[in-house]
Amino acid sequence: MRHLFQHRLLAVLILFLCLFFLKPDGYAQQDTAQSMQLKEVLIQGYGENKPLVTFSTAAVQTLSTKEIKLLPTLQLSDALKYMSGVVIKDYGGIGGLKTVSVRGLGSQHTGVLYDGIPLTDCQTGQIDLGKLSLENLSSIELTVGTDEHVLMPARAHSYSNLVKLSTFHTLPLKPVQLKASFTVGSYGFYSPSVQFTNLIKSKKQTQRYLLWNVNAMFMNSEGNYPYILHYGGVNDSISHEVRQNTDITTLSAEVNALLQLRQGEQLSFKGYYYGSDRGLPNATIFYNLNARQRLTNRNGFGQMSYRKLFDSRWSYLLNAKFNYDYTHYVDPDYLNAAHLLDNTYEQYEGYISNAVTFAPLHSKEELGEATRRHDVIIGLANDLFYNQLESDNIDYKHPTRFTSLTALSARYDNRKVTINGNLLFTTVNNMAQDTAVGKTFLHLSPALSVSWRIHKYVQMRVFYKDIFRMPTFNDLYYREVGNLRLKPEKTQQWDLGFIMETPHLWGGAFHLAATMDAYYNIVRDKIVAFPTRNLFYWSMLNYGKVHIAGAELNIKTVYTFHRDCHLIVNGNCTFQHAVDRTSVDSPTYGHQIPYTPRWSGSVSATVQLHFVSVTYAVMIGGKRYALGENIPANMVAGYADQSISVQHESHIKDHTLGFKFELLNLSNQNYEIVRNYPMQGSGFRFKMYYQF
Repeated sequence: MRHLFQHRLLAVLILFLCLFFLKPDGYAQQDTAQSMQLKEVLIQGYGENKPLVTFSTAAVQTLSTKEIKLLPTLQLSDALKYMSGVVIKDYGGIGGLKTVSVRGLGSQHTGVLYDGIPLTDCQTGQIDLGKLSLENLSSIELTVGTDEHVLMPARAHSYSNLVKLSTFHTLPLKPVQLKASFTVGSYGFYSPSVQFTNLIKSKKQTQRYLLWNVNAMFMNSEGNYPYILHYGGVNDSISHEVRQNTDITTLSAEVNALLQLRQGEQLSFKGYYYGSDRGLPNATIFYNLNARQRLTNRNGFGQMSYRKLFDSRWSYLLNAKFNYDYTHYVDPDYLNAAHLLDNTYEQYEGYISNAVTFAPLHSKEELGEATRRHDVIIGLANDLFYNQLESDNIDYKHPTRFTSLTALSARYDNRKVTINGNLLFTTVNNMAQDTAVGKTFLHLSPALSVSWRIHKYVQMRVFYKDIFRMPTFNDLYYREVGNLRLKPEKTQQWDLGFIMETPHLWGGAFHLAATMDAYYNIVRDKIVAFPTRNLFYWSMLNYGKVHIAGAELNIKTVYTFHRDCHLIVNGNCTFQHAVDRTSVDSPTYGHQIPYTPRWSGSVSATVQLHFVSVTYAVMIGGKRYALGENIPANMVAGYADQSISVQHESHIKDHTLGFKFELLNLSNQNYEIVRNYPMQGSGFRFKMYYQF
């Protein structure tokens, strides 16, 4: 307790000193940002009227580059923890697997779009958020419900929730930019990165330009952090251990190019590579702490996107992608005759998407002023993609999947009422050699959302969305587990929300925005695993039904003490009552589903001065259960993770030199998000970067 008190006292003293004793004498730029659309590239400037929330028919949360920099973050999973309704399943350490669950629907129901095109994994259906760096991202957006953009791939409508990552969100102020950074941290962590950006403008045609960049990042961490192992209850014996086999080495590289041929016509390309080699630590089970499992991953993809605005009525979008993924897992201590498990998996995906929109009332010549009051857009999109998995560790050779998605969308907006809806028709055909069973799935998924602008700064929204997720290749074909007769999981989402913003309180010095949502989700034909002969032999069945009732509150505030000092406070709170409704005879009926806390939230407070920004952040997770039965033996205790980050930038002509220092997990708690996988205790990170 004394150690905990000292850490909290230190945090309070740092904030106190920054608030009252630092005396800045200048101010380079204000905190709030104003967005405008210029040549189809969003420009982020700084002004006093930037909205803190997004008025939309869907529940949208965003984090800009500036906000991400202020928070103690390293990976995409770190940033998403500060959004409401999000539960990150973290297996500990920098190299641990990190997946996201939004509003209790599971990681397979959340899609990740990288510059408009989904990241996929047909084998497990989960995207490891830990491998996505924040260095090249300009914004992160989480959308729950139906996205208001009509010109988008049909595949974007096939997820219950969307995490959208953007690379080119701004045009650089200079034609050539170079940024290099180096980060070091606790437990052998270090990571250099470099990024080069070039803007080439046409001398003959002012609207034509080429914007491209290349970036690379290397990361290494030993991850051998200490933790306390409890041998029974709170008053039982303990031992001080060190996490083993937690090292990770990664290398990622990316090339992006955006070519604007003329105003309203763009062509973009992305090439991506990621490679990693890591150890997989065991669960902290008594007398079995040694681990020798290794996991090697290689992932590369290339994608292109073409966008054309023909006139005020017609627009067109073409996306294409090829993805390759290689995974190699070795367990030299596996309990079989060979005392070795050596599995290799290769995935291939080809993807093409066509989308077109038509605005029948969007004609200034015919409608004049009516165009400013009414807007009708109709969209049609079709996506085709082919997946194949190669492995000797599944019962059926060459499992493949061909999927066709067709989405009919429509949007009506009269600046007071917005109606957004779509119908998604899905056709999925699963095929595998050595089996006569072929499964074809047909599903029609409707979605409808309505928002009403009650006041200039108040909006009410309501939406309904029906969606389903396909069983993964592991669910269907994995040896001793797969079940070819599995049905897709079906989900239904209802939401009622309010958005409020007050940008001019106290003479414009105080800016407040809040969103409140109440939601109800139903999951049917939930895919669950049941042990059969022993813990190594499982069976996949459509058995579950889950009802999820919840509420979210997000608050963002900016208070300007004077021209040179701002206090920014962001907070969110989530309540989720996610219970099993499968069978009244089941011992888990009415119990909270595993790893879903009733209460969770986060708060960050930033003091932003001319020459330094100091942020205190705390993430809170309530108790949850590792298994379906909510009994004390299955309970995983709640936690509060507190961190402080200090950031400084010096501007000399066109050059920027900056640093960021982070104190992590101030209370030094080895709390668990996943049972028997303790998180890292207190630590630090120090980052220096130079840009010109």
